[in-house]
Amino acid sequence: MNSLKIKPELVSLILILPALFFSALGILYFGFGVEGANRLLDTMMAHAVFKLILSPVIVLGGPVAAFGLNAWRVFHLSADIVNDEFVIALSVKRVAGHLFWLALAGGLILLLVAYAFVENFMIVGR
Repeated sequence: MNSLKIKPELVSLILILPALFFSALGILYFGFGVEGANRLLDTMMAHAVFKLILSPVIVLGGPVAAFGLNAWRVFHLSADIVNDEFVIALSVKRVAGHLFWLALAGGLILLLVAYAFVENFMIVGR
């Protein structure tokens, strides 16, 4: 009997899709002035299912989970004592697929956190 094997690339894609969709709509609206992107987002947010899928927990948590999943397979941290010295080593495996998803998830996290900071930043006069 074969067990169901889920590929990490598919899981990463599913985790990243809401953030990628939200970011693409934002870039289309703010960057290129496409009004349809904003209307599509407003229409989707009128339904409870899309409110859940595009909630901040899913949109930001998905790339964080994908980053962790791929970082687990790419990075290796080891510690050892060599010649009375405590040595900590970080190894990076050259796995192109995992590195791609790691970079995409990291870029989306950076984009969303920067957007959240800029959107909520207020200059307070003294």
